Amino acid sequence: MPPTPARRPLPPSRPPLPLGALMFLPGTAFWVLVILAATREDNRLIAWAFAVGGLGLAVFAVLKAQQVRDRKVHRMRAVEAGTRTTARIVSTRVRGHLNQDPYVVFGLEVLPESGDSYRVEITELVSQLAVPRILPDTVIDVHVHPDDPLYVVIDPAAVGRS
Repeated sequence: MPPTPARRPLPPSRPPLPLGALMFLPGTAFWVLVILAATREDNRLIAWAFAVGGLGLAVFAVLKAQQVRDRKVHRMRAVEAGTRTTARIVSTRVRGHLNQDPYVVFGLEVLPESGDSYRVEITELVSQLAVPRILPDTVIDVHVHPDDPLYVVIDPAAVGRS
């Protein structure tokens, strides 16, 4: 039997699996079983409902932990082994907040030292104190992943995370 090829890792710029959508099926099954148990007065269906719901949550937790770990590994690889260059902020918009700090979606024009410039869109958590420094047309330092030029990490000092 020929050896199986090693699984190629997905490029870091690929969007992650939408895990919330994955929870639709076990969540729906949970509520269907609960409603059936209530209408039929069958406690075994309640046990099955909690088994399905618990299994769904466990799978979700494992996949989410793996997603977070992979994202952290890619970030560290981009910062440690990637190419440090500059990028011009083309656009910014706020997508939410965490403890009063905004999640900002950046439209960046990456300006590599060799080759043509290109655009990417990334989301970063920005310190409130750094917000005045991230206006459009500002040039900031970024790290480009060595295996995927579309995966760009803004230098932590630029967003107040150093």
